[in-house]
Amino acid sequence: MTFRIALRRIGAAAGLALAVSVAPAWADETQEAKLKTAREVIDVSGAAETFDGIVPIFLDEAKRTFVRTRPELSKDFDEVIKTLQPEFEARREQLLNDVAAVYAERFTDQELTDIKTFYTTPSGKKLVQVLPAVLQASYEKTNAWSRQMSQDVVSRMRQEMKKRGHDI
Repeated sequence: MTFRIALRRIGAAAGLALAVSVAPAWADETQEAKLKTAREVIDVSGAAETFDGIVPIFLDEAKRTFVRTRPELSKDFDEVIKTLQPEFEARREQLLNDVAAVYAERFTDQELTDIKTFYTTPSGKKLVQVLPAVLQASYEKTNAWSRQMSQDVVSRMRQEMKKRGHDI
């Protein structure tokens, strides 16, 4: 092997080693940017607001559990809740960051950017504004449909079973 070939191989190996060692840092920066965009999507889409009341619900539920057997401690629990709420609100932030990681796994950088851009448009802002009412109305329609469907299925099954000689 000539000196020139050996030098090329050493250079190629050094270049490869450099590329491999830099790639994780670049990937971390890219992932951090993607997570930041995903979190922005959660914030601008109104998804973060769905978690706004979650901490007080947990605290109140815990209080109710304790107060059932110790009603005289109700006021003390109110004070404890005020003390603990900031601690548990910080966990809400962790949940939002975890949800952002899910978004980052499911969407490309470009898709996240497009989604974020959509939510800043008038249509996107309107979606954020009316979506809770749309979901509530959809839930009510789905429940009514389900009840009717269940009744119809039972009624039709009875009719078909009666044709077969079974009165159920």
